[in-house]
Amino acid sequence: MGDRDAELERLVEEQSALRRVATLVAAGASEVELVNGVTSEIAGLFDAHRANTMRWDGDTIHVIGDWSQEGEARHVGRAYAFGGDTITARVVNSRAPARVDSPDDIRTDFGRARWAELGLYSSIGAPVIVDGRLWGVVTASRTTPEPFPPEAEHRLGDFAALVAQAIVNSEARRELAALAEEQAALRRVATLVAGAKPQAEVLDAVTREAATVFGAQAVSVVRWEGVQDEVFVVAACGNGHDDDAIGAGSLYHPAPGSATLRTLETGLPQRTDEHSPELGERHAIAAPVIVNAELVGAITALRPGDEAFAAGAEIRLRSFADLAAQSIANTRAQDEMQASRARIVQAADDARERLERNLHDGAQQRLVAVSIQLRIASGKLTTSPEEARALLASASEELTHAIDDLRELARGIHPAVLTDRGLGPALEALAARAPLRVDVENDLGERLPAPVEAAAYYVVAESLTNAAKYAQASGVAVRVSRQNGVARIEVADDGVGGADSSRGSGLRGLADRVEALSGRLGVDSEPRAGTCVWAEIPVA
Repeated sequence: MGDRDAELERLVEEQSALRRVATLVAAGASEVELVNGVTSEIAGLFDAHRANTMRWDGDTIHVIGDWSQEGEARHVGRAYAFGGDTITARVVNSRAPARVDSPDDIRTDFGRARWAELGLYSSIGAPVIVDGRLWGVVTASRTTPEPFPPEAEHRLGDFAALVAQAIVNSEARRELAALAEEQAALRRVATLVAGAKPQAEVLDAVTREAATVFGAQAVSVVRWEGVQDEVFVVAACGNGHDDDAIGAGSLYHPAPGSATLRTLETGLPQRTDEHSPELGERHAIAAPVIVNAELVGAITALRPGDEAFAAGAEIRLRSFADLAAQSIANTRAQDEMQASRARIVQAADDARERLERNLHDGAQQRLVAVSIQLRIASGKLTTSPEEARALLASASEELTHAIDDLRELARGIHPAVLTDRGLGPALEALAARAPLRVDVENDLGERLPAPVEAAAYYVVAESLTNAAKYAQASGVAVRVSRQNGVARIEVADDGVGGADSSRGSGLRGLADRVEALSGRLGVDSEPRAGTCVWAEIPVA
């Protein structure tokens, strides 16, 4: 009856200890609080002289919780080399509870030396398994010749399971806090982007926020212009102690196999975890900066030292890269808009000057001549009727030429046939006047809105002019169609190709006209393969 009472008392004490530890877990106690609580509960419950909670990192065991009967936590923070036949080695190797009942049970000189150093006689241990991986070990030891009761190591496993649950809770809280901070950082940068802040300010914020979120010692945004081993640093952030931090405005060459270079080569997020004798541990993650389907650079975070970036960090870095890309796209759009406005103003000035010149040199001169002839003829009506009639006839002829000049000028501004009959007949009229063969295929079926017809007409007119002047073409095919609410205009010649759409103001002016209607204009012109100018303009 006495043994039964003792067993019941032991069970009650054990359940009470487990309940106290479980309360700490449920209350969200910190890792330090939990480790201290578990270590002291283990020592008291198993009547141990010492108890430890240890963290396993794959090579070394680190003491993070220590209880001693002497009342001194002498081993917290100490790291032990792993090896030999110690209680810790038995638990790590088996991933199961283990025990050592006396120094005679230890089979290696290393283990016996460690046992003597610590002054231990017997010990029990159990593994802390977190998400299927060995996180650490809990142990209880005695310094007097009295082994632990049978199965004590398995009962110790119950405490190890609670430690594992607490670690899971703690890591989940840390991950949640890290996620919240990451989202807050992205939101702060996105606010700058939405507010159309200057690109330099946004990219500086991107590097600073990414450095904080990923615990990086250096973060940089680089611009790439096609030479993969040469990039320009647009923005950078470092802690001031990293030799690898490269300042903004620097030109540098990424090392072969580096995360930056691999991202530029593949257009995908990359990571490198390397060790070199000169630089020690080097960990880097990189993500591509893509603007309108064009790879323009990368963002790279560097963490020298012995702590690698978390799994998937390079994928998460892509969110910061996307914000950098949006800022760059905004700046490009603003620059293009300003340039487009300047071109439109210049084109209007040029057109006005050309109109004034054509009026002055053509119709205006003829009308002045008609006026002079009429005044002279008026003076000769009574004295020399025949001469007056000749002057009137000449004036009439000049007036006819002036009218023709005005009609030609008006046709250049906006052809009457386009307004009266639509795009198809206007293109046929253009083809008839062209100095080379032009085939027109009109699949519209119905008229387009007037602004779209005008843009399409000038796309074809400018393209025919360029084909006649530069393409050395023998023929041009013009096709206009409408599908899914979009009008498409194509002008393809059989010339030498190799046209550069960035040169000349004609095509740039056409692009401005088309983009003003929310459309887009493109030029396909491979050498010796002809040139195709195309435009797509929404009509619905």
